[in-house]
Amino acid sequence: MSPEEPSTIRCMDTQDVRSRSDLVRFLANLSVEVEGGRVTVEPASIADLLDGASRWVADMDGFFLNRGEEPPSSPTWELIAMVFAASLVYE
Repeated sequence: MSPEEPSTIRCMDTQDVRSRSDLVRFLANLSVEVEGGRVTVEPASIADLLDGASRWVADMDGFFLNRGEEPPSSPTWELIAMVFAASLVYE
């Protein structure tokens, strides 16, 4: 599926990202949503985005524990999608 084709994965719905192709669709949709102004982006620069991503990953145990879930011991496709989604708003 090309990024231009509709996808069943909504731009911020990370729980459906189970494979590399799901992640590709998720990121393509996220890009379209950001470009169209439908997703608010807090970071003012790529450096800020990367800083937010690194800080979210460092703090993600608390995110999962607050949801009553065990923090992941190894990355999954869904977790990678979560990092991208969180980096858009994490300050």
